Amino acid sequence: MRYTVTFLEKDYEALEAHLANSSDEQAAFLICRISRTDNEIRLLVRGCIAVTGNEIIEQSPVHMKIAPLAYTRAMKRADDEKSCLIFVHSHPNGYPDHSSQDDIEERKLFRTAYTRIRTQGVHGSLVLTPQGFSSARVWLPDGSTADIERIRIMGRRARFWFPKTGTAEVPSFYDRQVRAFGKDIQHLLSRLRVGVVGVGGTGSSVLEQLIRLGVGTISISDGERFESSNVNRVYGSRLVDDTLPKVKIAQRLAADIGLGTTIELIDKPITHQSALRKFRECDIVMGCTDDELGRSLLNSFAIYYYVPVFDMGVKIDSKDGVIRSIQGRVTTLTNGAACLHCRGRISAERVAAQARRETDPEGARALEDEGYLPELGDPAPAVVAFTTAIAAGAVTELLHRLTGFMGPDRESTEVIYLVDQTRIRTNSIASRHDCFCADAGRWGKGDVRPFLDTTWRTE
Repeated sequence: MRYTVTFLEKDYEALEAHLANSSDEQAAFLICRISRTDNEIRLLVRGCIAVTGNEIIEQSPVHMKIAPLAYTRAMKRADDEKSCLIFVHSHPNGYPDHSSQDDIEERKLFRTAYTRIRTQGVHGSLVLTPQGFSSARVWLPDGSTADIERIRIMGRRARFWFPKTGTAEVPSFYDRQVRAFGKDIQHLLSRLRVGVVGVGGTGSSVLEQLIRLGVGTISISDGERFESSNVNRVYGSRLVDDTLPKVKIAQRLAADIGLGTTIELIDKPITHQSALRKFRECDIVMGCTDDELGRSLLNSFAIYYYVPVFDMGVKIDSKDGVIRSIQGRVTTLTNGAACLHCRGRISAERVAAQARRETDPEGARALEDEGYLPELGDPAPAVVAFTTAIAAGAVTELLHRLTGFMGPDRESTEVIYLVDQTRIRTNSIASRHDCFCADAGRWGKGDVRPFLDTTWRTE
């Protein structure tokens, strides 16, 4: 089991500002919801409680004594919110590890936490030095500890901290990338777990780029079988692959490239609850699906789990073999930014119609015959050059979030490609106040029943 912590950037910055405002030790408590899979327990930070004023009994550059009331108040809030607790304190002198005194005091603290907080999860502790996080661990119910494997900070950038970075050499075939971004980014890419939803025209191109960039683990979801008519735009496909599951073609593509990428196959669409739940282990998700129900679910997923989703699409307006316009889009779905509903990229009517078809196909057919459900329409035109261009745009946005190579002023959350006009536009729009994505009560909510507060089809 691995243990991780995810912050929103605003919460991390508030924590850092509090802990760094004195040459003496400072402390705070973090209230966290939980995401639990077979392989990972992920703590999602939803609130920061600074320890201040009369809650501090003693304080110096090397020690701190906190009043019991501060602990009990934080534990009560965690229990009330069905959350877990993380204790954070600073070492302004730069000492990187938990001290022996930390071990003694925290053992008592977390023994009490497991008694007073009824949430079925884990609690943890972090140490922050002037250089950033330096030590991170969870305390388990039996009094033992385990390392926190990674800390994510998600916002304008996607930042990661790994307590054990290692000294592995970067393979020589990444030399040109290292010259562009440096070794640290190449090491980061090798540690990332990226999800790809759909491996058709855009998805297969995104997949190939992620593999060649050196992403360590890629989870792929697609429940469809390949049709030979799509060979002109699906990377890695062959005419003889007709009826082969698309995820198998993706798996073969990774094996043929041979960079050692770990590929995890999910042979179902994310409109199946069991498929989307597996993406809870991802650091980042690339949304390459073309149905509105799937996009709506990714909308909610990004909000509930602090996992940035790069949603993309291509639309070719063509009549009688003459192209009138080509538009592409890459939208970054993240807390605080306008979602696809806010932007009008998907409609509640079509999402509801597709959900009805998923959960009650017979009833949906009857309603469609009566004209109460919108028709899905014919397959849209697709050209490999255009799907590849938008896929490359999405991967470029991912690289910017990781590196900031476009500069600090580039904070847009959507890129519009007017391909036929050779023009690119960007925008950054806040959540609409009456949209579900603006409801902070949903942010970082993590595991709930039903999953994502949504009704799911029977599998």
